[in-house]
Amino acid sequence: MFTIENQATGKFFRTDGNSPILDDALIHGLNFPYGCQKGFCGKCKATITEGEVDYEGDIPNGITPEEVADGMALLCQCRAISDVSLVVDELDSVADIEVRNLPCKVESINRLNHDVTQIFLKIPGSESLQYLAGQYIDLIHPNFEPRAFSIANAPTNSSLIELHVRQIENGKFTNFVFNGLEEKSLLRIEGPKGDFFFREDSKKPVILVAGGTGLGPIKSIVEHAIATKLNRKIYLYWGVRDEVDLYMDLPKQWAAEYDNIHFVPVLSEPNDAWQGRTGFVHESVLKDFDDLTGYEIYACGPPEMVKSAANTFVDQGMIKDNFFSDAFVFAFTGKK
Repeated sequence: MFTIENQATGKFFRTDGNSPILDDALIHGLNFPYGCQKGFCGKCKATITEGEVDYEGDIPNGITPEEVADGMALLCQCRAISDVSLVVDELDSVADIEVRNLPCKVESINRLNHDVTQIFLKIPGSESLQYLAGQYIDLIHPNFEPRAFSIANAPTNSSLIELHVRQIENGKFTNFVFNGLEEKSLLRIEGPKGDFFFREDSKKPVILVAGGTGLGPIKSIVEHAIATKLNRKIYLYWGVRDEVDLYMDLPKQWAAEYDNIHFVPVLSEPNDAWQGRTGFVHESVLKDFDDLTGYEIYACGPPEMVKSAANTFVDQGMIKDNFFSDAFVFAFTGKK
């Protein structure tokens, strides 16, 4: 095993040298910059100050022999063959990430229940999208205005983008997605966008509040926390109308597999057979936590749900700087 240290931040991780340094950095939660991940664009270049790296085959096109001679390396392609010290500017916020307009192809369409569809978009060729867990993209079709959808998969080394799309009554675009969109269709995406993203450097326990397809960005956050082996306590509350609206079993599986993840589904219009929580999802959080001072809270869903959660959570001790919501803007009524 080798140690990789970024001297620009003091962060380090261990690798067996079998994978590119970029892959291992992302797995360990370090936001190293990247673009194509194929060795062409050169966005993942770093300066090697100590140690040695090697490439499988020829030096990639994204870096010149002169740059290699000057101690630079292409992290998406090189592997460590010793302990390595390097210098690279990590991405600390959404301001550091380039918003890009990229073509994509509909890889698959899966109906998750009666009104939610899961779409996987494939970014072709050597391109990929770097984003933070929780951000969204604009989906662009020539016949419609761009529509914003949260990214539902973790920001791993992949060119696949997962979306959860709910069919809206009289919604032209979502009805097209359900009834007209076909696999292999060509679209475009623009992103990533939004200042809703997971604050990984915090040590506070996390409360995640999702309403309906607000589970999408929450799923991205949880999967990223699992992939990076974060041990913070995570309390996930998912509010829907009826049991059929719980369109994924993943939250239940996470809670069963990981001791630090707790899941509470909440139904606002349950049938008689439901034995779990009922009412509004934010009210279940208030019942379970007498004091929210020490928690980070992420809320995604309908504007009224997010607004009600924010204002009532502040009254129960939440510090407003520890509250993050998915692109919804509103005023706090609390005093903090």
